[in-house]
Amino acid sequence: MKIVSNGEMREIESIAINSLGIPSMCLMENAGRVVAEHGAEYLISCNRNNVVIMCGKGNNGGDGFVAARYLFNRGFDVKVFVVSSIGLISGDAKKNLDIIINMGIYVAEILQKEQLKFLEKSIKESDLVIDALYGTGLDREVSGISKDIIDIVNGSGKYVISVDIPSGINGDNGKVEGCAVKANATVTMQFMKKGIAVYPGVDYAGKVVVADIGIPNNLVDNIKCRYNMISQYDVVLPKRYKNTHKGDYGKLLIVAGSKDMTGAAALCAMSAIKTGCGIVKLAVPKAIQGIMQSSLKEIITYGLDDKDGAFYLGSVGEVLKLANTVDAVAIGPGLTNSSNVKEFVKEVILKLEKPLVLDADALNAISDSVDMIIGKDVILTPHMGEMSRLLGVSVDDINNNIYATVEKFISKYKATLVLKSSRTVIGNDTEGIYINCTGNPGMATAGSGDVLTGMISSFLVQGLKGVKAAIYGVYYHGKAGDMASEKYGEYGLTATNILEYIPYAMKM
Repeated sequence: MKIVSNGEMREIESIAINSLGIPSMCLMENAGRVVAEHGAEYLISCNRNNVVIMCGKGNNGGDGFVAARYLFNRGFDVKVFVVSSIGLISGDAKKNLDIIINMGIYVAEILQKEQLKFLEKSIKESDLVIDALYGTGLDREVSGISKDIIDIVNGSGKYVISVDIPSGINGDNGKVEGCAVKANATVTMQFMKKGIAVYPGVDYAGKVVVADIGIPNNLVDNIKCRYNMISQYDVVLPKRYKNTHKGDYGKLLIVAGSKDMTGAAALCAMSAIKTGCGIVKLAVPKAIQGIMQSSLKEIITYGLDDKDGAFYLGSVGEVLKLANTVDAVAIGPGLTNSSNVKEFVKEVILKLEKPLVLDADALNAISDSVDMIIGKDVILTPHMGEMSRLLGVSVDDINNNIYATVEKFISKYKATLVLKSSRTVIGNDTEGIYINCTGNPGMATAGSGDVLTGMISSFLVQGLKGVKAAIYGVYYHGKAGDMASEKYGEYGLTATNILEYIPYAMKM
């Protein structure tokens, strides 16, 4: 599913209007109609009748005026409040405002604080609030009367539908501009918007409905958006032919574990084999090979020379030798953060010519020398804390504009990035940015990232490259977690539960 910025949406609408000849009034008409349809559906479902629609002076407000007309025509009691002087409204929005005034629909300006009491009373008596104050172009802090209105709506407890995006959310990065409407549902037009594809925008949007407003399919299909939401259609698994053997499904080397962290290595290796990898080789410190070998029956384990139960520079030669027998290498889970391990990881990365997946302690090892990955075929899978260390910025700085963070990183390092979060963002410089929406809060548990590393690495050796391997891994990891949560719930969900449901998530 395509995700667009405010600027991209304006360009698309401009093509539809100026090149294809679709009147802008038609697009506004369709937008308002679909909002009214969803509003009516809610009102009918709870046998309610009263609607308050809050409109700004722009096209978002125009959509609200159209919705008012459709709801009024269906017999609902509609009140429209305009947070602007009516004289400032122009274009298509003004035409639609004139229509509802001529129809006798109640319309009032809200320009002064003294008028807020009547608005608050109307909202209290309403059954549905439609938010059409600000659209996706908002890039400044909400203040004054608008802030007061948003506070009233959020404190009312009423069911709220936002038009295109909750008012107060920045359409390009999901940031809350001072305050924002907390909607139960958002009807967004034609495409998912960047601001409600990631947090905190996701929290404010509620259920998102992407509505068709009449932009022709051939135009939509030809739009090459840099941002996309991953769907089931993006992760279709190829059918396996009958005349095959394990060598056809890739050979993976995982370099993981230490004397105090055997679980990370086990989870990573087992997730790779459960995701379909033909042969998984697991290199661990010699001190823990016996433990790993006895518990991992489907995995080939190798005990490498170690120092105090962890890898060190003396382990590098054995890793490089094993790497010559596989298609890709995953490094990181459970290695520890010792200085010996950091030297080991850097030396392996420098000398290895195979595709690489770096996670956990491997990311921490290179946080002071990230430039060393430039020119490498590498996928990095940091969570927010690891990303903070890689970039030398705070987690808050990353969260305030996650898109810009990802774009800056992949542009500089030419790597595939999997930035793990509640909405994981995946991308590289040539193939674009993808947002994942599978997964649940129960997956915020120890070992979940190790499972993901194994899955991405497995898809990598099965023939999917870069972003594709990451997309498949992240999507099915989240889906497995969702299926596991249905059985175990979110509080008790463990990485082993996610591992258990990988085959079911991928079952065709």
